[in-house]
Amino acid sequence: FDGQTPSDTIPTDYKRVRITVSWGDEGADQQVVLFGNFSPNGIEASSGGGVLSINVLDATGSGVSGASVHIVNSAAGVDTTGMTDSTGNLTLPGAPAGTEAYVITVSKNSYFGASTFPSYPTTAYNPVDVHASVVANVLNQKTIVMDQDADITLQTEDPFGTAIPSISFSLNGGRVLGTDPSDSSLVYGFSQTGSTDSSGQESYTNESYGQYTFALGSGVTDYSFYKLSPEGTTNTIYDAAPGSTTTLHAVLLDKNIGSVKVEVTNQADGSPVSGASVQLSNATLVYDATVTTDQYGYAYFPEALPELTAGTYDLAVTASGYGSESDTVDVSGALQVANIQMTAN
Repeated sequence: FDGQTPSDTIPTDYKRVRITVSWGDEGADQQVVLFGNFSPNGIEASSGGGVLSINVLDATGSGVSGASVHIVNSAAGVDTTGMTDSTGNLTLPGAPAGTEAYVITVSKNSYFGASTFPSYPTTAYNPVDVHASVVANVLNQKTIVMDQDADITLQTEDPFGTAIPSISFSLNGGRVLGTDPSDSSLVYGFSQTGSTDSSGQESYTNESYGQYTFALGSGVTDYSFYKLSPEGTTNTIYDAAPGSTTTLHAVLLDKNIGSVKVEVTNQADGSPVSGASVQLSNATLVYDATVTTDQYGYAYFPEALPELTAGTYDLAVTASGYGSESDTVDVSGALQVANIQMTAN
């Protein structure tokens, strides 16, 4: 099983059996081949061990072949490394019994690896991947999920695509390690605070796939956070796919220029109304622009610099399935936020 002969701390390995059923001329297209792994229960019982079967799956639930699995049970003198087969499985027959005795670490090139942890309160949270236990004379299965890593470059910029340098921020998320025992909130493996460089960028490589939440640093006073692009489930969340390389744009609004952010929501439940037509106009200033709300119900004016000239602007909002709404907004050299609630027809 592990190539450690004749000296082997776990000598009760398995037998791999091949069964071939052939017919006719017994050619490659006239036979069926089955494989099976068998470990001797009687010998395992006498040695007091069990079978530890480790399944390594990706984010879709498919097996990860060729993953390195390091298994350590210090109390029993077990320290072995093996590779998963084509189904993502590695089996360790004759493993000495022990409760949460097996520390498992899985890894593969270009994948974000995973490890098991002791249960709470030894670990400060309830871990997803607890150290494996083995019960004698039983098949003990352990499943660990890992997938290809992700590269993220964060870019802070304004709505016109111009980089904004030296912006402090926090970025949290990635692999879910467990839950907080006090409120069941998720505990993530990635938590960073930092600042973008002179070009408005900060890069993170070989990180975990999963959701990341962005927030501006408390010291940022001249800008208001608008949204992330590419857009996610909410305006602050980015979902990094396994194996992805992404430039994540954090769009910020300058509070010190004449501009209007419109938030369009459903009056009944506060949900955003996407695809609404938002018109901002001022006949005297000869300004008339229409923007369609994004998936968060947001629209922003102006669409391009220069900033809006000071004055009172008319706001008209229409959306399929809703009654029309109108309002006015006063612009005077600063960001204004207009909240429009739509009533369904």
